[in-house]
Amino acid sequence: MLDLLKSCMAGTFFCKKKYILTMMTFFAIFNQYTMRICLHLAITVMTGDRNETVSGVTIADEDHFDWDEHQQGVILSAFYWGYTISHFASALVADKYSKHLLGLSVLVTAILTLLTPLAIDVGGAWALVIVRVLEGIGEGATFPVLSALVAHWIPASQRGFYGSFIFSGCQIGALVGGIGTGYFIAAHETWRTTFYIWGALAVIWYVLWLFIGFESPETHPYIDERERAELAEQLAESKKSAHMLPIPWRRIFTSCPLWGLIAGQIGHDWGTYLIITDLPKYMKSILHISVADNGLVSYAPFFTMWLFSIIGGWLCDLQIRKQCSSRTNARKLWTTLGSLLPAFFMMAASYTGNDKALVITFFALCVTFLGGFYPGVKVNSNDLSPNFAGVLMAMVNGIGAITGILTPYIAGLLTPNQTLEEWRVVFWIAFGVLNVTNIIFILFASGDIQPWNYPPAPEQQQQGA
Repeated sequence: MLDLLKSCMAGTFFCKKKYILTMMTFFAIFNQYTMRICLHLAITVMTGDRNETVSGVTIADEDHFDWDEHQQGVILSAFYWGYTISHFASALVADKYSKHLLGLSVLVTAILTLLTPLAIDVGGAWALVIVRVLEGIGEGATFPVLSALVAHWIPASQRGFYGSFIFSGCQIGALVGGIGTGYFIAAHETWRTTFYIWGALAVIWYVLWLFIGFESPETHPYIDERERAELAEQLAESKKSAHMLPIPWRRIFTSCPLWGLIAGQIGHDWGTYLIITDLPKYMKSILHISVADNGLVSYAPFFTMWLFSIIGGWLCDLQIRKQCSSRTNARKLWTTLGSLLPAFFMMAASYTGNDKALVITFFALCVTFLGGFYPGVKVNSNDLSPNFAGVLMAMVNGIGAITGILTPYIAGLLTPNQTLEEWRVVFWIAFGVLNVTNIIFILFASGDIQPWNYPPAPEQQQQGA
């Protein structure tokens, strides 16, 4: 039976293994985001007004909790406590054990998602906080590992498109997870089933990954030799065996382009986490939208964000390939589009009052243009150092993830009464963060491979001593 399965793995997939790796990593992030964001919408019916006319669904008394805005802010930020920590821990092993680390990252998050309703029943709000912290720890390795896999499989000239596609699993996961969660809650009149459904789908992905996911073309047992040779030639210029190279920590920490990238990531994460985490609460409290419609209006724009990031990735690669601009300027252009336009439309929405059509339209445009970050910031760690892409992504995404702790907590503190004026202050802060971090990125970012990508191997250091 095992031999039959292996032969299927070798013969069933006639397309290039690079494409399979791309789709599987896309769905890894897709699953992680459905599990991450389902609570953001579920909490709008777990708390607050029990009146059916507000949420559009009747929730049983035992499934309703009297958590105030401060408690909700702590709950929603708890995921990012663990998420930030595990980013830095995974930096040391992301490049070496990418297959197993990605699989475990998804599996641990899936199991904890399945256990979430039980945890709430047993321990209430604080048990939920603990589960969310553990989920964050489980999921924190995802982006560092994916960055390492992109460096192992995708040539530099194709990373704008493929990198944007892989990382756009965030948008599609948020889209499907948000709309699906709203539908499941409305259909079953309980928030519990959404955790079971998304957790089960992630377990299915993990089983598939065990058989068809591999760290690199060199370790893939079923890859066509022509594809292996082609990838080896395309990757040879920028990538050497990072398994044998010492990590140049001092030169990494003193790299101006890296700190420019970190600034860009902070801006992206502040805007994105604010939208993903708190927009459903805004839609409920300010526009009084039902839970099913809330999932649609809050997360449907992630589809246009996905389209924009994919088209942007293709155009970015075209810019570079046709020498219309340098790789550095291309990354700066798309990051700027992903900063200034979302900041503008976010503020426009907050000054539109209760006009549902205009508010929804402006927030949709805000989310759409956040996709500019993907051919800009998101693939930039691979530009700087293909050999240590996992290490850089762990640092960059880990520091950026701190905003996931801050944004829901600050939003909870600043909106105790859930008024439009209170929310406007939250959006002004986001406006400032997006613009300031973009300026820093423009000043210091680079799209070129850094000299510390090629540190001398230990034996060379000894010979030179």
